Amino acid sequence: MTEAMKHRLVGAAVLVALGVIAWPVIFDSSPVREISQRSQIPEEPPSERFTVDEPSRPQLPPEPDWSAERESAAAEAASEPQVAAAPQTAPAAVTTPDTRPAAAAEPAATVRPAPKELRPVPPVATDARGLPQQWAVQLGVFSQIANAREIQQRANAAGFHTILQSGGKPGAQQYRVYVNPKLDRADADAVASEVQRKLGVKGYVTRYYP
Repeated sequence: MTEAMKHRLVGAAVLVALGVIAWPVIFDSSPVREISQRSQIPEEPPSERFTVDEPSRPQLPPEPDWSAERESAAAEAASEPQVAAAPQTAPAAVTTPDTRPAAAAEPAATVRPAPKELRPVPPVATDARGLPQQWAVQLGVFSQIANAREIQQRANAAGFHTILQSGGKPGAQQYRVYVNPKLDRADADAVASEVQRKLGVKGYVTRYYP
């Protein structure tokens, strides 16, 4: 069998298959279903009609005759006997003893002590930016923050006010712990002696920059 014959047989088989599929669709003889045009809405149910009487206006009681009452009251007052009023006498003056306390003797003038002379406040030294110069006791410079935290906690427990500052380049940071910044160098030296006595750490006084 040649190739041409195979192609013809395959084509004929395809046409037959299409004819079998399309025949019922093209030549469909089933009756067309009609759609009912009638409405499916039910009829209105019967309802009982009733009427409501119009309300009547309420009847107010008649207004009393005030003129008659006034005349009767005047007649009763005229029929009562008139009683002369007794003369009023002025009440006798009642003298009350003077119970006010005698004026207290004025206290002697208090002698105030002379005010103490205040020491003059020394002028505060400032830097080139006009900020006050501060001095602080530096407890140390640490490369590990854990070590800096340890000495800071010890100083706080001893009653000192500590400040932790960090600086340096990323990967090589340094942590400095300062104690009690002062405006006077002499006061900072006294704090350094107290730190050495309480903590056993020899700090040194240096300039402090917040």
